[in-house]
Amino acid sequence: MTDQDLFSREHKVIQEAEQLLESGNFADCPLYSPFCDLLKAYKKLFRQSQRLVKMGDRMQSDLNELNSELHRHKEKLAHMSYVDGLTAIANRRRFNEYLEAEWKRALRNETPLSLILLDIDFFKQFNDHYGHSAGDRCLLRVAQTISTCAKRSSDLVSRYGGEEFAVVLPETDYTGAVNVAAAIQASIRELGIVHDYSEIASLLTVSIGLGCVVPTEKNTHMDLLEAADSKLYEAKKAGRNQVQGQDGLKESNTQ
Repeated sequence: MTDQDLFSREHKVIQEAEQLLESGNFADCPLYSPFCDLLKAYKKLFRQSQRLVKMGDRMQSDLNELNSELHRHKEKLAHMSYVDGLTAIANRRRFNEYLEAEWKRALRNETPLSLILLDIDFFKQFNDHYGHSAGDRCLLRVAQTISTCAKRSSDLVSRYGGEEFAVVLPETDYTGAVNVAAAIQASIRELGIVHDYSEIASLLTVSIGLGCVVPTEKNTHMDLLEAADSKLYEAKKAGRNQVQGQDGLKESNTQ
């Protein structure tokens, strides 16, 4: 029985009692006065009950609204926990989870998975001489540029740490990954960001390492990460401003 049904029934009882009193002369009846007092108390309790139910409805409505707001804030916080505050792209935490998930998916589907790691050349010198504000603007522009080159919905661009970025490329073979890396390198160069304190060029450049593999049970996503990181190290050691790649955990370089 709903609250409305209960109130309707009680209201009907009150009406019937009042009609009974109006239907005859009961003033001399010894039960008349107690009956009137009882009816009065019943009506008072009835009104209080109605107010309590209305109050309960308002409280439930407020509770529902607060619950919805809490849920919205929870989703917002969850989103923020995966986003880099400066560049608004994925952060290291999101990268780690996504790379592992895509590795498992590629393992099931026997499809290639590629990973690009890139580092801004001589960024410390850029920061030291142009200031941290200029450095932050530089990082933001680089992040936006990388995102325009890795634009599929399945591609993940993330800030790996400091001036280092990572790009996860699901279902992308070695040639495809090299093409994306080359596009990133060229696009960043075309930004024309002056870097007078670079030891290799007058404009901002990046070094890139990439790895590509069709996952097997013998490897993990960490092997792919180590391969790309190793190639990034080689790119920087070889003079920077270049791409070094590894295909299928076999050595293969591209300039």
